[in-house]
Amino acid sequence: MYLERVLRSQEVKAFAEVLRPHQMTRLADGSTVLDRAVIEHNLLSASKLYNNTTFEELGSLLEISPEKAEKIAARMISEGRMEGRIDQIEKLIYFEQADAQTLTYWDSRIEGICSSVNRILDAIGTKYPQFIQ
Repeated sequence: MYLERVLRSQEVKAFAEVLRPHQMTRLADGSTVLDRAVIEHNLLSASKLYNNTTFEELGSLLEISPEKAEKIAARMISEGRMEGRIDQIEKLIYFEQADAQTLTYWDSRIEGICSSVNRILDAIGTKYPQFIQ
């Protein structure tokens, strides 16, 4: 996680401008890999800043709908990538602090996967440039 802080849209936009086209691939829901990574990063950052928050506030912070914020938080909690619990009746997410070692491990794993994907795509682009735009 980058300095455990929320990344703002202008920062993400500046970063996106230096990415290669294949790194901006659209996912099934219409978002990009970068969009998803930034939302998850910002959600983890929020979990460090707050003890709890409403779906509405979290959606506003992440610049997505409250329903999408709840869905992403639920997925990350169920996958063990974030500690917390969801109260659907009160529409609240309660964050629990994971130990720093766990977060460092996840960050290093994600970084490794992203590097591997980039190496594979670069190799494909070298051998089959017509597939990379």
